[in-house]
Amino acid sequence: MAFARSILDGSPDFVTVLDLDGRVRSLGRKAMERLSQDVANRIVGRSWADTWPKAHRAAVKQAVAHARAGTGHRFSCICPDRVGADTSWDITVDPVRDADGTITHILVISRDVSEQERMRREVNAARAQVAEVLESTTDCVIVVDRDSRVTYMNPHARTFVGRTSALKVGEVFWDAYPEYLTTDLKRRFEPVHARGEAVKFEMFAQRADIWLEIHAFPNGSDGMSIFFRDVTEARRAREEIVHLAHHDPLTGLLNRTSFNKVLEEALERGGEEVAVLLLDLDLFKEVNDTMGHPVGDALLRAVARRLRETVGDGSRMARLGGDEFAVVHIGDVGSASAFAGRMTACLRPPFEIDGNVIHLGASVGLARVADGRRSTDELFKAADIALYRAKADGGGTVRLFEDGMLERIRVRQFMKQELGGALEREELHLAYQPLLDLRSGTVRAVEALLRWDHPTKGSVSPAEFIPLAEETGLIVPIGDWVLQTACRQATEWPEDVSVAVNVSAVQFRCNSLPLKVAAALARSGLAPARLELEITESVLLHESEHNMRILHALKGLGVRIALDDFGTGFSSLSYLRLFPFDKLKLDRCFVSDIGRSSQSEAIIRAAGEMGRALSMVTTAEGVETADQLAWLKANGWSQAQGYFVGRPSRLPFDLAYRKGGQTELPSGSDARGKEQKTAPILGQA
Repeated sequence: MAFARSILDGSPDFVTVLDLDGRVRSLGRKAMERLSQDVANRIVGRSWADTWPKAHRAAVKQAVAHARAGTGHRFSCICPDRVGADTSWDITVDPVRDADGTITHILVISRDVSEQERMRREVNAARAQVAEVLESTTDCVIVVDRDSRVTYMNPHARTFVGRTSALKVGEVFWDAYPEYLTTDLKRRFEPVHARGEAVKFEMFAQRADIWLEIHAFPNGSDGMSIFFRDVTEARRAREEIVHLAHHDPLTGLLNRTSFNKVLEEALERGGEEVAVLLLDLDLFKEVNDTMGHPVGDALLRAVARRLRETVGDGSRMARLGGDEFAVVHIGDVGSASAFAGRMTACLRPPFEIDGNVIHLGASVGLARVADGRRSTDELFKAADIALYRAKADGGGTVRLFEDGMLERIRVRQFMKQELGGALEREELHLAYQPLLDLRSGTVRAVEALLRWDHPTKGSVSPAEFIPLAEETGLIVPIGDWVLQTACRQATEWPEDVSVAVNVSAVQFRCNSLPLKVAAALARSGLAPARLELEITESVLLHESEHNMRILHALKGLGVRIALDDFGTGFSSLSYLRLFPFDKLKLDRCFVSDIGRSSQSEAIIRAAGEMGRALSMVTTAEGVETADQLAWLKANGWSQAQGYFVGRPSRLPFDLAYRKGGQTELPSGSDARGKEQKTAPILGQA
């Protein structure tokens, strides 16, 4: 884009690029200078015809219509400039075509020909005065008589001709350029001699290896005045515009529009198996978020180079947007699958970008068709579904579309729709899981967990519907309901028992989250110190300044903040340094290795010591055995949570075990007994 811009800006003419509706899309530098920045800003996006005086709008619209129909058009007019002076314009309106001839844009080149007009008038009035003007023009000018004998060359023309031939005044023009006698160049000048008409065209000057724009006008002696200039850069600009209309500007691969045409052509040929491969990079978003978009862009260019080397034919590959690429493959399913495997394999070696060593993976969805039995849209949809399956299976793999995948997608869409009305139909409820204080053996906190009882599907796993809620944005109203309900119900419990509520990364994007928390506390009357908000590291991965502002606002309300699933992300330590969390919750994957892995036990000890050093409550999740509970207590952990301590229940407290406002282990129970599967701390629903 920068290259094309520089070409347009280098043009000495008033260059305007229009879309096919006649709206101004871009202006060259000369146009910007002529109009002023303020006027130029108002023109971009408007109809080009509307920027002209009313007297000229009909001619302007006619020119646009000609270009849209595929033929160039030229007209002249006189318009006042910014200071009111009349300016003569020679305007050409030409269609810009892509490689297959499709018109994509309209290129307008408006040349201020006031000087040329003045020259022509002066030629008719006084030939001597015309010669003086021609000597100063920046165009190359050659005047020939009826027999094509040169009668005049201005300095620019003499310099240009001297580089290509020994043509001099008095010699026949065609004798110096005999190679053009066999082309249609001579015939292009016939209207000037035969009918006294001016002509304009472009030609390639082989000797100079440049393109020339030529204007020829009749003069009073039955001769011809020829004005020409080098327009090589302007032609390159037009070609670049065509290229950009059909290629991705970042990688140079085909864009989605051009890729669709390639696929349609392959399907129309028939008689061969066609497959679409959609490739999506694994972990690219993390690279963009942590290393910045410049590194991300450089990485995409490097990925495109490797894929192009693997594909071998860039005309069959496209970047559809973001980190998604597509390839048209011709061949049976076996060769298509092997080809997809080579694509993923070529991306496994690490990339080195600006000193960063980056490891990537890729997932591929493959959909095939034999003899054109599927349309382009159907093939894309099938490949996209297969890609979704590959990502859902953990990434780094290839999946071929199967009809069963479509059924799973339909089920997922059905669950999305059902979830949209679950709150209104009162199908959602909260279950509470206890957190055991390991020093006192009492329950001082419970975690609110969302549950969905579908009327026909029964109990839907949170692992299934929570991602759907986050994907659709429903997590925001559902999260508000959870917060309000948990606060309201907690007011019915002993005052020394707090409630923990999970906050999604999607909810965290809202600036109004602190206000919602404050409102829930105010409506319920719950003391802020009894509310604990649990967040995961994914909340803090993006927009750190925004997130820190929200965290401090929540902290200012007096609520407690816990970092959940500690140890599963790569930035845990930096977060602990940036924000004073009240609690650290160790992910269950570490606890399950107690007694089986000395490495996991060492990590748990280190995490506990770090939490205590930072004055945080330390909570271990996933406690399922007495041995795990005893180990955590012996190693100084503050709290334990898991099925051994208590399962989630609608009623968080069994009143039979309340003593003095506390919830305790029942008398005589032995939390260390290996034969027990669950410590009977709380009544079960």
